[in-house]
Amino acid sequence: MMWVLLGIITVIYLTYQTFNSILPNYFLVPPRNWKDKLLKVINYNKPIYLKIGYKRSSYRRRLLLASENPSFYTNYINNKLKINPKDIQNKNKFMEETRRRDVDDPKRRILYGFYHPYANNGGGGERVLWEAVKSTLNADSKNICAIYTSNLDAEPLEILNKVENKFHIKGMDHSRIVFIYLRKFNKLIDSSYWKHFTIIGQLIGQILSSLEACFELSPDVWVDTMGLPGSYFIASIVLKIPIIAYVHYPILQEDMFNKLKYNKLSDIWKLKNVIDLKNYIKFIYWSILYYIYVYLGSYVDLTLANGTWTFNHMKKIWIYNQPLGKHITTLYPPCGTENLVKEETTNKERENKLLYLAQFRPEKRHILILKEYQQFLVNNYPGIAKPTPEIPTLVFAGSCRTKDDTATLEFLQQETQLLKLTNFVEFKVDISYKEVIELLSVCKFGLNAMWNEHFGIGVVEYIARGCIPIVHASAGPYLDIVKNEDDEPKQDWHNSIGFFFKSFADPDFNPSEQLVESNENKFLLFEFNGEILEFPTLEQLLTIIFIKDKELISHARLNKMRHIGKEIVIDKFSNEIFDKQWIGYIKEIDSLEKKYRDERRGKLEKVY
Repeated sequence: MMWVLLGIITVIYLTYQTFNSILPNYFLVPPRNWKDKLLKVINYNKPIYLKIGYKRSSYRRRLLLASENPSFYTNYINNKLKINPKDIQNKNKFMEETRRRDVDDPKRRILYGFYHPYANNGGGGERVLWEAVKSTLNADSKNICAIYTSNLDAEPLEILNKVENKFHIKGMDHSRIVFIYLRKFNKLIDSSYWKHFTIIGQLIGQILSSLEACFELSPDVWVDTMGLPGSYFIASIVLKIPIIAYVHYPILQEDMFNKLKYNKLSDIWKLKNVIDLKNYIKFIYWSILYYIYVYLGSYVDLTLANGTWTFNHMKKIWIYNQPLGKHITTLYPPCGTENLVKEETTNKERENKLLYLAQFRPEKRHILILKEYQQFLVNNYPGIAKPTPEIPTLVFAGSCRTKDDTATLEFLQQETQLLKLTNFVEFKVDISYKEVIELLSVCKFGLNAMWNEHFGIGVVEYIARGCIPIVHASAGPYLDIVKNEDDEPKQDWHNSIGFFFKSFADPDFNPSEQLVESNENKFLLFEFNGEILEFPTLEQLLTIIFIKDKELISHARLNKMRHIGKEIVIDKFSNEIFDKQWIGYIKEIDSLEKKYRDERRGKLEKVY
């Protein structure tokens, strides 16, 4: 027994030494003859590759930090290193720049590593990534951005062109953007790879993938804009560098335990059979994962939540950050509202349509809208077969990225036929950005039905283009977007910007018969911050604004709502506001990076 215990202690000690001493030296410190190897390539009579063995990261760091064109040292074609011909032409200056600079040297460049394996996917997370990259480059001409991506099918110029065309993010200095393509562990990050134990499998994949990233190029600051906490361990323990995490959605949260039959360790005495035991084991498994997430979060120096809902959850989950002097704050994503408001608008009169701009995924709850809308027609227009000008129709516009999305779309199309709504519903699938702008410009109303959507960029786009939002009263749309702080609503379910609804299908709906009976409107009742709030269902809301109280959507009132909404979204969700705040955070991290070099790297920094 004693020998087993000694063996375990030895393994733990060796593992710690590997991560704390061996790997940092391996990633950051080049061999003693590194200058000779560089000069051999520079003075050779024809272009040749550097023979560097497995010290790729330390060499690539020296090369790109010294080069006038760091982007040349991207590893898209292969992992072999060669020196930029222009650097060879200016070899004296280039070799001088390859030397180590002191922490306080004003000419020292800082390398920001953006860990975002799906950098070319074109979603909301990628919009944040690229606006953050642009802001980081603009913060200081000495800053360099490395993008760690697994999009092996797209070359750097193709990715950057997509960024400009899709997100309208222009003016980035491409010469200071280095792409590091990750080739070995990409599948392990994807949830579809793991049939069981998905989250723990993904965490392992993230650790291995971040190790590969550091093997190719070790940065000075680690930036996670995708929400991959497994990478924090390597960045903090191995590289000993500051970490910025932009959190779109907590991968684990306390609410998840409410779904389990057992949510306390003391419940073990309640176990009665094998099924109960499985549920209890599941609770233990989720608890372990949760505290791993709490532990990994303690490494993050600056946590930026995308909205109030995410911020509130992160404060509860990453409980050690603030006691350790690490910040958790809110930074709304860049939604390009200044561009949306300025876009050319069509002169067409707005059509009486309810636009739902969302991917065809189950959690977006298109089916809820279909059924509530059908009930609205049955109750108010029984027997109607075709729409009339006073009846709003539905437009579902979205993309299908996976087979599951396609299956969801086909299901919705079948349900539309079964509910006899074919004449009342349009499907717009995988349409262009120009077509999206056209829809936002001609539809009167914009829908959102997802429960606890952490932000909801589609709702911001509605308001920026003049679509009056009719949204689910939860998370981002309710707490951050459809909110006018200068004009508090007189009703829980509408304000000077838009309208809210709830559903019997909401996971947090827990009706009290006494409260429901005393509710004159027969609205759903929810507790929020200690208050009981009243919300109609979508069917009730449509009946109120289109049948009972049309003054709520009169032409004059809708125009006023559009004006107020546009003013608010420009101030809160513009790229300009994001850039200004991000640059402020970058300056904070720059100071922390210097501090960590002195305090955490110690002897390693002197050798480096």
